[in-house]
Amino acid sequence: MFFRDDEDTPKIRMNGRQKLFILAVDLVILIELCIAMAVSNGNPETFTPTFMKTFFSMFGPTLVAAFLGHRALRNAAHAAQNEQSNS
Repeated sequence: MFFRDDEDTPKIRMNGRQKLFILAVDLVILIELCIAMAVSNGNPETFTPTFMKTFFSMFGPTLVAAFLGHRALRNAAHAAQNEQSNS
């Protein structure tokens, strides 16, 4: 859509630990969504505000932790790769 050739697209490279970490984060977000739905279902009159407060109070820290964790795993993989190339 944005690129005319597949060769022009940026390559996304992730190691196995990063892929597993992203899968775990996705599962945590799905669980948070289920929890927020269950909590909000108790009072239909205030469903939307209760859902928003519950979900986003859990989702925000998860998103920050996911960003930092993914970055830490990337840096660890690059450090290990640099050590191997220097040996």
